[in-house]
Amino acid sequence: MRGRIHPDMWQYRVHQAGKRIEHLYKRQVCRLRRALLHWHIPYRPDGRKWGSGLPLLAAQSIQVGTLQYSYRGIPMLKNPFDVALYNLLFWQVKPRTVIEIGSFRGGSALWFADMMRNFDAAGKVISIDIQPPTASYQRDDVSFLEGDANSLAVVLTPERLAGIERPLLVVEDADHSPTTSLAVLEFFAPVLLPGEYIVLEDALVSDLGMAHRFNGGPGLAISRFLAAHPEFQIDTSLCDKYGHNFTGNPNGYLRRV
Repeated sequence: MRGRIHPDMWQYRVHQAGKRIEHLYKRQVCRLRRALLHWHIPYRPDGRKWGSGLPLLAAQSIQVGTLQYSYRGIPMLKNPFDVALYNLLFWQVKPRTVIEIGSFRGGSALWFADMMRNFDAAGKVISIDIQPPTASYQRDDVSFLEGDANSLAVVLTPERLAGIERPLLVVEDADHSPTTSLAVLEFFAPVLLPGEYIVLEDALVSDLGMAHRFNGGPGLAISRFLAAHPEFQIDTSLCDKYGHNFTGNPNGYLRRV
Protein backbone atom coordinates (compact mmCIF):
# COMPACT_ATOMS: atom_id res chain seq x y z
CA MET A 1 0.00 0.00 0.00
CA ARG A 2 1.39 3.38 -1.01
CA GLY A 3 2.85 5.40 1.86
CA ARG A 4 3.28 2.45 4.22
CA ILE A 5 6.71 1.40 5.45
CA HIS A 6 7.57 -2.24 6.03
CA PRO A 7 8.49 -2.88 9.71
CA ASP A 8 11.96 -4.07 8.73
CA MET A 9 12.57 -0.85 6.80
CA TRP A 10 11.28 1.18 9.75
CA GLN A 11 13.65 -0.55 12.12
CA TYR A 12 16.51 0.02 9.69
CA ARG A 13 15.75 3.74 9.38
CA VAL A 14 15.46 4.13 13.15
CA HIS A 15 18.76 2.31 13.56
CA GLN A 16 20.51 4.50 10.98
CA ALA A 17 19.07 7.68 12.51
CA GLY A 18 20.23 6.55 15.94
CA LYS A 19 23.74 5.91 14.61
CA ARG A 20 23.86 9.39 13.06
CA ILE A 21 22.70 11.02 16.31
CA GLU A 22 25.22 9.01 18.33
CA HIS A 23 28.00 9.94 15.91
CA LEU A 24 27.17 13.66 16.12
CA TYR A 25 26.92 13.48 19.91
CA LYS A 26 30.28 11.74 20.27
CA ARG A 27 31.91 14.19 17.87
CA GLN A 28 30.64 17.19 19.86
CA VAL A 29 31.66 15.56 23.15
CA CYS A 30 35.16 14.87 21.80
CA ARG A 31 35.51 18.47 20.68
CA LEU A 32 34.37 19.73 24.06
CA ARG A 33 36.68 17.40 25.97
CA ARG A 34 39.66 18.34 23.81
CA ALA A 35 38.96 22.01 24.42
CA LEU A 36 38.57 21.55 28.16
CA LEU A 37 41.61 19.32 28.52
CA HIS A 38 44.08 21.22 26.39
CA TRP A 39 43.39 24.89 26.86
CA HIS A 40 45.54 24.85 29.99
CA ILE A 41 47.59 21.64 29.72
CA PRO A 42 50.98 21.94 28.02
CA TYR A 43 52.28 19.28 25.67
CA ARG A 44 54.04 16.44 27.46
CA PRO A 45 57.27 15.40 25.74
CA ASP A 46 56.73 11.77 26.75
CA GLY A 47 53.64 11.71 24.52
CA ARG A 48 51.27 10.73 27.34
CA LYS A 49 47.63 11.56 26.71
CA TRP A 50 46.48 13.79 29.53
CA GLY A 51 42.79 12.96 29.87
CA SER A 52 40.97 9.85 31.00
CA GLY A 53 39.97 7.08 28.62
CA LEU A 54 36.68 6.68 30.48
CA PRO A 55 33.65 7.38 28.23
CA LEU A 56 31.98 10.59 29.30
CA LEU A 57 28.66 8.99 30.25
CA ALA A 58 30.46 6.37 32.34
CA ALA A 59 32.57 9.03 34.07
CA GLN A 60 29.46 11.05 34.85
CA SER A 61 27.62 8.03 36.24
CA ILE A 62 30.63 7.04 38.38
CA GLN A 63 30.87 10.60 39.69
CA VAL A 64 27.27 10.46 40.89
CA GLY A 65 28.05 7.32 42.87
CA THR A 66 31.34 8.77 44.12
CA LEU A 67 29.55 11.75 45.68
CA GLN A 68 27.27 9.34 47.55
CA TYR A 69 29.99 6.94 48.74
CA SER A 70 30.68 6.52 52.46
CA TYR A 71 32.90 4.54 54.81
CA ARG A 72 31.68 3.43 58.25
CA GLY A 73 28.61 5.52 57.54
CA ILE A 74 30.73 8.66 57.06
CA PRO A 75 30.85 10.42 53.65
CA MET A 76 34.14 9.58 51.93
CA LEU A 77 33.46 10.53 48.28
CA LYS A 78 35.95 8.12 46.72
CA ASN A 79 35.87 6.96 43.11
CA PRO A 80 35.55 3.12 42.96
CA PHE A 81 38.72 2.82 40.88
CA ASP A 82 40.63 4.72 43.55
CA VAL A 83 39.22 2.57 46.34
CA ALA A 84 41.04 -0.29 44.61
CA LEU A 85 44.14 1.73 43.66
CA TYR A 86 44.73 3.06 47.17
CA ASN A 87 44.73 -0.51 48.48
CA LEU A 88 47.45 -1.38 45.96
CA LEU A 89 49.40 1.76 46.84
CA PHE A 90 49.23 1.14 50.59
CA TRP A 91 50.40 -2.45 50.18
CA GLN A 92 53.23 -1.34 47.89
CA VAL A 93 54.48 1.58 50.01
CA LYS A 94 53.33 0.50 53.49
CA PRO A 95 53.30 4.10 54.74
CA ARG A 96 53.82 4.77 58.43
CA THR A 97 52.45 8.31 58.09
CA VAL A 98 49.67 9.64 55.86
CA ILE A 99 49.19 13.39 55.64
CA GLU A 100 45.81 14.27 54.16
CA ILE A 101 45.09 17.83 53.05
CA GLY A 102 41.30 18.27 53.12
CA SER A 103 39.42 16.25 55.74
CA PHE A 104 35.78 16.80 54.76
CA ARG A 105 33.83 14.64 57.26
CA GLY A 106 36.82 12.46 58.19
CA GLY A 107 35.77 9.28 56.39
CA SER A 108 38.87 8.93 54.24
CA ALA A 109 41.21 9.57 57.19
CA LEU A 110 39.61 6.66 59.07
CA TRP A 111 39.83 4.50 55.95
CA PHE A 112 43.53 5.29 55.51
CA ALA A 113 44.19 4.39 59.15
CA ASP A 114 42.27 1.12 58.81
CA MET A 115 44.23 0.19 55.69
CA MET A 116 47.50 0.66 57.55
CA ARG A 117 46.19 -1.60 60.31
CA ASN A 118 45.12 -4.21 57.78
CA PHE A 119 48.59 -4.23 56.23
CA ASP A 120 50.35 -4.34 59.64
CA ALA A 121 51.89 -0.92 59.05
CA ALA A 122 50.81 0.53 62.44
CA GLY A 123 50.95 4.08 61.19
CA LYS A 124 49.21 7.38 61.84
CA VAL A 125 47.09 9.75 59.79
CA ILE A 126 47.37 13.52 60.06
CA SER A 127 44.39 15.17 58.38
CA ILE A 128 44.41 18.95 57.91
CA ASP A 129 41.46 21.19 57.10
CA ILE A 130 40.37 24.78 57.62
CA GLN A 131 37.39 23.33 59.48
CA PRO A 132 38.38 19.87 60.76
CA PRO A 133 35.57 17.47 61.70
CA THR A 134 34.55 17.43 65.34
CA ALA A 135 32.73 14.09 65.43
CA SER A 136 33.17 11.58 68.26
CA TYR A 137 35.21 9.06 66.26
CA GLN A 138 38.63 10.46 67.17
CA ARG A 139 41.26 7.74 67.49
CA ASP A 140 44.85 7.51 68.63
CA ASP A 141 46.03 6.81 65.08
CA VAL A 142 44.10 9.72 63.49
CA SER A 143 44.71 13.41 64.19
CA PHE A 144 42.56 16.20 62.76
CA LEU A 145 44.39 19.52 62.70
CA GLU A 146 43.21 22.98 61.74
CA GLY A 147 45.26 24.47 58.93
CA ASP A 148 45.24 26.15 55.54
CA ALA A 149 46.46 24.19 52.50
CA ASN A 150 48.02 27.40 51.19
CA SER A 151 49.98 27.95 54.43
CA LEU A 152 51.02 24.47 55.48
CA ALA A 153 54.24 25.63 57.11
CA VAL A 154 52.16 27.06 59.96
CA VAL A 155 50.85 23.66 61.04
CA LEU A 156 53.47 21.33 59.53
CA THR A 157 56.47 22.87 61.21
CA PRO A 158 59.99 21.49 60.66
CA GLU A 159 59.81 19.99 64.15
CA ARG A 160 56.53 18.18 63.41
CA LEU A 161 57.80 16.88 60.07
CA ALA A 162 61.06 15.71 61.63
CA GLY A 163 59.07 13.59 64.08
CA ILE A 164 56.93 11.67 61.59
CA GLU A 165 57.66 8.07 60.72
CA ARG A 166 58.51 7.05 57.18
CA PRO A 167 57.49 6.11 54.53
CA LEU A 168 55.25 9.14 54.08
CA LEU A 169 52.21 9.31 51.81
CA VAL A 170 50.57 12.67 51.08
CA VAL A 171 47.00 13.01 49.76
CA GLU A 172 45.96 16.44 48.44
CA ASP A 173 42.15 16.70 48.51
CA ALA A 174 41.46 20.34 49.36
CA ASP A 175 39.52 22.78 47.17
CA HIS A 176 40.76 21.42 43.80
CA SER A 177 41.96 24.82 42.58
CA PRO A 178 45.32 24.80 40.76
CA THR A 179 46.64 27.48 43.14
CA THR A 180 45.98 25.35 46.21
CA SER A 181 47.10 22.09 44.61
CA LEU A 182 50.34 23.68 43.42
CA ALA A 183 50.97 25.21 46.85
CA VAL A 184 50.66 21.73 48.42
CA LEU A 185 52.90 20.17 45.76
CA GLU A 186 55.59 22.80 46.20
CA PHE A 187 55.48 22.46 49.99
CA PHE A 188 56.00 18.70 49.94
CA ALA A 189 58.45 18.54 47.01
CA PRO A 190 61.53 18.95 49.29
CA VAL A 191 59.93 16.88 52.08
CA LEU A 192 59.22 13.64 50.22
CA LEU A 193 61.98 11.06 49.91
CA PRO A 194 62.64 8.79 46.90
CA GLY A 195 59.93 6.14 46.65
CA GLU A 196 57.34 8.21 48.53
CA TYR A 197 54.11 9.44 46.93
CA ILE A 198 51.83 12.42 46.76
CA VAL A 199 48.35 11.85 45.32
CA LEU A 200 46.43 14.72 43.73
CA GLU A 201 42.71 14.00 43.96
CA ASP A 202 39.90 14.81 41.52
CA ALA A 203 41.67 15.91 38.34
CA LEU A 204 38.79 14.09 36.61
CA VAL A 205 36.88 17.38 36.82
CA SER A 206 38.53 18.28 33.50
CA ASP A 207 37.05 15.22 31.77
CA LEU A 208 33.69 15.94 33.36
CA GLY A 209 33.71 19.44 31.88
CA MET A 210 33.86 21.09 35.31
CA ALA A 211 37.45 22.37 35.42
CA HIS A 212 36.25 25.94 34.90
CA ARG A 213 34.46 25.74 38.24
CA PHE A 214 37.86 25.24 39.89
CA ASN A 215 39.83 27.76 37.80
CA GLY A 216 41.39 24.94 35.80
CA GLY A 217 41.37 22.15 38.37
CA PRO A 218 44.16 19.97 39.79
CA GLY A 219 45.29 18.87 36.31
CA LEU A 220 46.70 22.33 35.67
CA ALA A 221 48.71 22.20 38.90
CA ILE A 222 50.01 18.70 38.12
CA SER A 223 51.21 19.69 34.65
CA ARG A 224 52.95 22.83 35.90
CA PHE A 225 54.55 20.99 38.80
CA LEU A 226 55.89 18.15 36.66
CA ALA A 227 57.34 20.63 34.17
CA ALA A 228 59.41 22.15 36.98
CA HIS A 229 60.16 19.00 39.00
CA PRO A 230 61.61 16.14 36.95
CA GLU A 231 62.32 14.29 40.19
CA PHE A 232 58.61 13.42 40.29
CA GLN A 233 56.93 11.05 37.86
CA ILE A 234 53.40 9.84 37.19
CA ASP A 235 53.00 6.25 38.36
CA THR A 236 51.27 4.90 35.28
CA SER A 237 51.03 1.42 36.82
CA LEU A 238 48.38 2.89 39.12
CA CYS A 239 46.79 5.52 36.86
CA ASP A 240 46.40 3.03 34.01
CA LYS A 241 45.71 -0.16 35.99
CA TYR A 242 42.19 -0.56 34.53
CA GLY A 243 42.59 1.57 31.41
CA HIS A 244 44.23 4.87 30.53
CA ASN A 245 43.60 7.11 33.55
CA PHE A 246 40.62 5.05 34.69
CA THR A 247 40.65 6.90 38.01
CA GLY A 248 39.16 9.95 39.65
CA ASN A 249 42.74 11.25 39.86
CA PRO A 250 44.07 11.27 36.26
CA ASN A 251 47.88 11.58 36.28
CA GLY A 252 47.57 12.23 40.01
CA TYR A 253 49.61 9.39 41.50
CA LEU A 254 53.04 11.03 41.69
CA ARG A 255 56.17 9.26 42.94
CA ARG A 256 59.43 10.87 44.00
CA VAL A 257 62.19 9.08 42.04
